[in-house]
Amino acid sequence: MNRELTYQMPFERLVRLSRSAGRKAHATSWFGYWAVIGLFCAALALIMVYDEAVQDWQRSFGLPWFAAFVIIVVVYVSALWALRRYALRQMKGRANYDSTVRMRQDDGGLRFATDAIEYYLKWQGISQMLMEKDGVAVSHGNLFFLVPNGAFASLDERDAFVRAVFGRLSAAARARSEKHVGPVLTGTVGAQA
Repeated sequence: MNRELTYQMPFERLVRLSRSAGRKAHATSWFGYWAVIGLFCAALALIMVYDEAVQDWQRSFGLPWFAAFVIIVVVYVSALWALRRYALRQMKGRANYDSTVRMRQDDGGLRFATDAIEYYLKWQGISQMLMEKDGVAVSHGNLFFLVPNGAFASLDERDAFVRAVFGRLSAAARARSEKHVGPVLTGTVGAQA
């Protein structure tokens, strides 16, 4: 069945969608973060309310006056680190981030494709270009695509790609990109490549 729909999506709705979809798709991580933050605040409140008892306990072990606070902070940071690792593992389990990407430049824009997905960025849809240590990034809003230096036969070919894409960008995208790709445009690549 073929279906074509036409609609507009306001930015405010996309912001709400980002929060609700993230909460639903990654519920364990989302609730875990809030639980850790809540427990951290509760632990801080408890050591303030029971300050005398905490101080007596610390003195009985020969610990400095700030030991309970340091322990709470270490546990908090460790829990956030563990949750972050869990969230990344969960995210990696949903898509193949190691698949081969094919990027094609044509008269209309840039096409990024793998066996599972395909994105086509029209020239007017590219909002910025950035030079990274290991490649060139183009974006549409907050969606970034990195073309690694290794995908090009040489850095000269990469620089030609940057100049060609930069020449097709809108005036606003050029203004946002110029400070990032300027060394390639002027031939002083060593500053950012």
